[in-house]
Amino acid sequence: GKSVSGRTPAETFSDRTLRFPCDILFGRPRDTPSSPTNSEARLESVQASVGEQVVLSRERMKIRYDSRATDHHFKEGDLVWMYNPKRRRGLSPKLQQNWEGPYTVVKKLNDVVYRVQRSPNAKPKVIHINRLAPYRATDHNSI
Repeated sequence: GKSVSGRTPAETFSDRTLRFPCDILFGRPRDTPSSPTNSEARLESVQASVGEQVVLSRERMKIRYDSRATDHHFKEGDLVWMYNPKRRRGLSPKLQQNWEGPYTVVKKLNDVVYRVQRSPNAKPKVIHINRLAPYRATDHNSI
C-alpha cells in the first residue's frame, strides 16, 4: 500500500516502479525510465519530501486531537462525572448510561490525570481528564 508520502515503499527507496508480469509480457511505456538516474540526489529529494509529509501528517493529527481534547481543569473537592462505557447485556450500547457520578476529585496527580472517589469509603480511581466532566447541581440523575 501507499504511505503518507503517496508512494509505495519500493518507489521511495529504490526510485523504481516494480515490474509486474504484465510489464514483461506487454512491455513498459516508453516514457518510463528503466534505470535510476542520479540516484543519490533523487533519494535525498524523496527523503525530504517524505519528511515534509510526515510533519504535515503529525500536525493534522495534533490539530484533530486538540480539537477533541477537553479544556476542563478540576481542583480537589470538585464534583465530576466519570465516563465509563460498560457493556450491559440486553441493551443497545447507545441507550446505556456511560457517565457515572458524582465523583469527588481527591487529588490532581498531573495536568491530565486525577484521583477521584465515589464516596469516602469507596476505592479511589485514577482517571484521565478526557474521561471527566464537570458535575453541576442541576445534574441530578446520578448513577
